Amino acid sequence: MTTPHSAAPERSVVDRTLSILGAFDRDNRTLSLSDLSRRSGLPVATVHRIVNKLHGWGALERCADGGYTIGLRLWETAVLAPRSSSIVETAQPHLVTLHAQTSAAATIAIRDGKESVCLTFVSNEPDATAAYDPGRRVPLHATAVGQVLLAHAGSAVQEEVCSVPLRAYTPATVTHSTRLKQCLARVRREGYAVVHNTLTEGRGAFAVPVRDNRGAVVASVGVVGPVDLVQPARVAAPVRAAAAMIQRCLRSEGLRVAELGA
Repeated sequence: MTTPHSAAPERSVVDRTLSILGAFDRDNRTLSLSDLSRRSGLPVATVHRIVNKLHGWGALERCADGGYTIGLRLWETAVLAPRSSSIVETAQPHLVTLHAQTSAAATIAIRDGKESVCLTFVSNEPDATAAYDPGRRVPLHATAVGQVLLAHAGSAVQEEVCSVPLRAYTPATVTHSTRLKQCLARVRREGYAVVHNTLTEGRGAFAVPVRDNRGAVVASVGVVGPVDLVQPARVAAPVRAAAAMIQRCLRSEGLRVAELGA
C-alpha cells in the first residue's frame, strides 16, 4: 500500500514548466502538444494549461500547423545573460579579424558544467550554421576549445569528466581517461589545444584561453577548419592575438569570474 511518505513527490509548477521548455532542442524545434507531453512526461491536459500560459507571455509561439516553437520573448530574456552577452559583444569584432586572417571559422566558447557552449562564430562556410550554431553544446573532451576550458577547470570537474565513458565522435576522439588527462596537462603546459578529426573527420581546431582580471580562464577562443588549414604554425599567432585583445577588453571592463559565472 502506498503511503503519503512513499509516494513520488508531485512535480511543482516550475518543474513542469521547465520540463516543457526543456523538451525543445536543435532536433526538435517545433513540437505539438502530444510531442511536448511525451517528451516532458506530463499529461496532455497539464501541458495544454502550461503552454497556454507560456504562449500568452511570449515564451512560446504557435505555428500555423498547431505546433509550438520557442518564442521571441524567451530569446530576448536569454540574451541578457551577462556571461554570454558581455563576452559576445567584446569578442565579435576580434573574431571577424581572426577569420579574415586565417580563413577558418573563428569562435569563442565558455564552459557550462561538463560541456562547452559556443557563444558566437564568424565563418563564410555554407554549412557553418549547423556546425557552430551559437548555443551549441559539445562535451569538453571532443574539441580544442573544450579541452582548453577543461584543462583550466577545477580538479573536481576534471575528475567528473574523466570518470565516465567518453563519447567517441570519430576514431580520433580521445576517450581514455588517462590519455585525456595527459592532453589536459599538455594544454596547461603549452598554453593551447590543437585537435584533428576528433569531432568531425577532416576538421581540425586550435584554441587558447581567455582570462579575466584575476587570471582565471573564463572562455576559449579558437579556429576550426580543414586539417591542412588549421596548423599551429599558421594559426597560433592570430588566435593568440585575438584572445589577447578580447582579454584586454574584458579586463578593462572589470569583468571577474563571479560576474561571468565561471
